[in-house]
Amino acid sequence: MSSSPEENIAKVLLVVEAFLGGFYVSITRGLFIPMISYSGYSLGNMALILLPTGLSGSILSLILYRYSDSLTRKFKLLAFTTHVTERVVWFLLPFLLGNIELISFTYMLGNLISAVVSIFIGALIYSYFSSIQDVINVSVWRSAAGAVASLLGSLFMTFVSYVYNPPQSYIISYFVAFVVGLGSSLAFILVPKFPSQIVEKQQEASVEVMVRGHMAFLVLTLMLAGSNLVGLSWTPFLKSLGAPIYIALALSVTGNIGGTLGSFLFRGYKSYMVGLVANTLLTGLIPFISYPYAHVGISFFTSLTFMAANLLAMQIFAEVNARMGRIKASVFLVAGNYTGLLIASIVAYIFVKDPFTGLILSAIIKFLAVIIVLLAIPETAIIPGRKAYEFSRLIYSISLTGFTFTVQASKEFLKTFFEAVTLMTLALLLYMIYKLAFLIIGG
Repeated sequence: MSSSPEENIAKVLLVVEAFLGGFYVSITRGLFIPMISYSGYSLGNMALILLPTGLSGSILSLILYRYSDSLTRKFKLLAFTTHVTERVVWFLLPFLLGNIELISFTYMLGNLISAVVSIFIGALIYSYFSSIQDVINVSVWRSAAGAVASLLGSLFMTFVSYVYNPPQSYIISYFVAFVVGLGSSLAFILVPKFPSQIVEKQQEASVEVMVRGHMAFLVLTLMLAGSNLVGLSWTPFLKSLGAPIYIALALSVTGNIGGTLGSFLFRGYKSYMVGLVANTLLTGLIPFISYPYAHVGISFFTSLTFMAANLLAMQIFAEVNARMGRIKASVFLVAGNYTGLLIASIVAYIFVKDPFTGLILSAIIKFLAVIIVLLAIPETAIIPGRKAYEFSRLIYSISLTGFTFTVQASKEFLKTFFEAVTLMTLALLLYMIYKLAFLIIGG
């Protein structure tokens, strides 16, 4: 079935949005960790900066999943507003380096808005194109365009950091990223017949759909947790080897080349499985390579193989979004990013005392994702499909029970906390009244 002219124009504009957005994202996100690392922040402080982002992003994803209709009613207005606002917030970061609280809050705010933008883009793609193949093709071309632009962005910020000294180099890079990012917003706004609202079919997702979605979410979350922990540890590790900052930034250059090729290299579930296994093994090699320039090459292969995780999740959610709900399917993908960041931040803050340990733990976390891929997803499993489905049902049941308990415990904790605060406030108020009365009587 051929696409309509509007759909063809939408495909082009969405790819343009991904291209310009990829340039903007590669600088604003890719420069952030090296920027704060070379500004004197320790690994522990870096984890503290990222921790609120991971926590708030996960909570926001849960809220939007449960109340997805809040995004569907004013879909077009909210999509355009958040897309532009995101660019403004991220531009502020290089001006806040001297204040850990402000930079942590602004980074959190930028990521929360980015999460909503990602949900809108995912929901738009799922809504605009009725064919699963169209959804996958658009997503693959967007990934490739974003990776190419990320390469250009990485080359640009590496060149700027080589020519100019901080903080001037940071400000120049973020300003150019901001301008290009506004171009991606323009392409997004120009998509023809952009839906003003999305009407979801009111149907209950089956257990099978939820299990498949849950497994994709777990794999993506664990892979992203490992990847974020690599991101936190890799630059400090290179710094400990005496590498200059442009070597750390060069990781993004070769990484984006690998990501571009990876978008087209992996096709089908078995190839996704191979990519995930290879990525985990490569991650385990990183801390044992002491020659800084070799890390630039390793970055190429880790990024190339990591695309398998993104494509696996994308494939599964493209297959189940009609029954799960398009906003909810998009929220699942976004939630994986922030839950992965939250896990990485907690692990880094509690367990990681040096970059070497962080890199080892990142490989272990990714290995857990590989176990799920090999045992709990029928299409990628090395055991019979029926056994894999039973195993995935078991994981889903355990996770659901644990989640329900955690939510209930959190509610009870918050209730007790607010009750205690209220009692303390009343006690303090009574004390102040008593002191005031004593002063008046005494006076």
